[in-house]
Amino acid sequence: MATRGDRRGELKQFLTVPKGAETCGPVIQDRRVLVAVQHPGEVDGATVDRPASTWPDGPGTYVRPSVVAVYRADGRDIGV
Repeated sequence: MATRGDRRGELKQFLTVPKGAETCGPVIQDRRVLVAVQHPGEVDGATVDRPASTWPDGPGTYVRPSVVAVYRADGRDIGV
């Protein structure tokens, strides 16, 4: 969300978590947002042999919770 200027209060989606996950936190700083992703792939019917997600490392790996940092590619403050 823009926190100052003409676009103050404008909302934009900047993060999507894996199926079945919940987003915890966030910790908002000037240039990044830290978000804990809990329970990724935790849906009915998912098993170790048939996971609903392989986040964060991709196919052939076990699903696990993680903390991610989201930031702007141009390095500017997130509120701009």
